[in-house]
Amino acid sequence: MKVILFLLVLLICLLPLIESMHHTDHDTLNNVYGEPLQPCRIYHNNKNRGSWDTEGYCSEMDRGVHQICVEVDNAPNFSLQTGQGDWSEGRTGRNHCMCLGAWALYKAKQKSTDPDIRTEETNDELKCESIPDTALSSRYINKWNRWNGHELDGQIINGITSIYTQCMDEAVTQSQQNNLQTKYNELRARIPELPEYP
Repeated sequence: MKVILFLLVLLICLLPLIESMHHTDHDTLNNVYGEPLQPCRIYHNNKNRGSWDTEGYCSEMDRGVHQICVEVDNAPNFSLQTGQGDWSEGRTGRNHCMCLGAWALYKAKQKSTDPDIRTEETNDELKCESIPDTALSSRYINKWNRWNGHELDGQIINGITSIYTQCMDEAVTQSQQNNLQTKYNELRARIPELPEYP
């Protein structure tokens, strides 16, 4: 009994330290504009899940790399189009952190010339202030090309260029545009198939 009581007191004492360590992660993350990363989650409750961390940020740096903040209402049939069932249809009015591979596949299907694959094109589903700049780093190049066996050739190009074009359209300052352009150009140096933008 004393051991359990000791462990409980220790946990209570260490909890603020553990939480503060978690919070500082977001203080160091920037979005694709070079500004502090914003949460993707719109509101918090136990039923509002969206592949974000405990504070609502698209900050996953391993596994599926869920870093693309999307307004689900503006991404029709996202989960069906990426081979995940129809769960996204029940998430209306919410955002979701998509993984890089699923996002790239979703956008590649929109650009496909095959009528059996092609889906409705969208261009206003991103929440760019909530996408970490790491999504446009060379660290994750391989994550863009894979998605649970549902890959399409060249999907990395579609995924990255759609982030660039949508976020450039959303940018409101020259500084945001410059930072996004720099991140894109750095990635383009590693992936020469990416189109050149001014």
